[in-house]
Amino acid sequence: MRLRRRARIDTIQNEIRAQGRSWGRWIYLGLLALFGIWAFNLLVGDLIYFRAEGLVLRDRIVLATQYPAAINQLEVQEGSEVMRGQLVARVRSLSVEESLAKLYSSLVDGLNRTTQLKVRQRVIEATAPLSDQRYNEARAARIATEALRDQQLLTVGRRAEIVKTEIESAQARTEAEVERATISENLPELDNAVQATKQALGRLQDTYADGVMQSPADGVVGYLRVAKGSVVAPSDALMEIFTGQPYVLAYVREGALYDLQVDDPISIWMGFKRYFGRIERIYSVAGQLPKEFQNTFEPVDRARIVRIAFEPVGDYPPLFSKAKLSAAGWPPAWVKRLTQSLHEAVLSALAPTESKATGSER
Repeated sequence: MRLRRRARIDTIQNEIRAQGRSWGRWIYLGLLALFGIWAFNLLVGDLIYFRAEGLVLRDRIVLATQYPAAINQLEVQEGSEVMRGQLVARVRSLSVEESLAKLYSSLVDGLNRTTQLKVRQRVIEATAPLSDQRYNEARAARIATEALRDQQLLTVGRRAEIVKTEIESAQARTEAEVERATISENLPELDNAVQATKQALGRLQDTYADGVMQSPADGVVGYLRVAKGSVVAPSDALMEIFTGQPYVLAYVREGALYDLQVDDPISIWMGFKRYFGRIERIYSVAGQLPKEFQNTFEPVDRARIVRIAFEPVGDYPPLFSKAKLSAAGWPPAWVKRLTQSLHEAVLSALAPTESKATGSER
């Protein structure tokens, strides 16, 4: 019989526990990875993939006057929808009314002067034959007196009267001829001056239009810079009317990896609402970012301007809304172009190698 050895009661056995999962380590590594991705996205994300900000705008028409004027009547407010030809304001300009009065006075003077010259021209043309006849008769009478003078049958006084009559008739005929020639030269210029005055008067009347300001297109009144009773100087804006379909004016950083082209699809985000659009135009100019996109303590930044047209939808976002833009579709259009360019570059690089290998085998 074999005796079993009993364990001592004062001996504590070590219990080996199963090694548990280190969740804390994985959470720490995950947070560290998220921080790295966030820092990468913050620093160079805009240069790796397309991401930009923009404003919703429409084509702008500025209503202004070419003359100083006072606002007598104002028919619209900011945000009012207007139709083409609708009365939006009525103004009055004393300077324009004074200019109209001067042009009218000048026109009347020119017409009177033209009328007088035409009447005088007709009179000269009508009396010219009589003037010529009078001169010819006076000249014939003087010639006839030459023989009588030799025979001493004519007194000196009578002969002097005949000579004086011939001189007066010659002088009158010459003055009439000179006056007719002068009228013929000046009358066309005077007619041209009258026509120019009429044209200037018509242009000023069309521009002034009795002080009526009408909307040149259908749209929405944006900025209203005046009120009833305001006085504006020439070229000062009265209001701005936004017309046409909305679009997004985006500001894109230069030197990025991606390459934008016209007709690329774009996602337009307004908060949680998404719109779709396409690049309509890429301007070859870098514009100053709006104040909404500028950082307070950084110098004024500039970025390339891109115009993006909305895809037709029933409800467009309001004007001047800030939008966040990104490339639509997967892969984006710029990625497809980049991949194709790399593929072509690889093929062009391998082509000389294959041609050399073929030549060595020959």
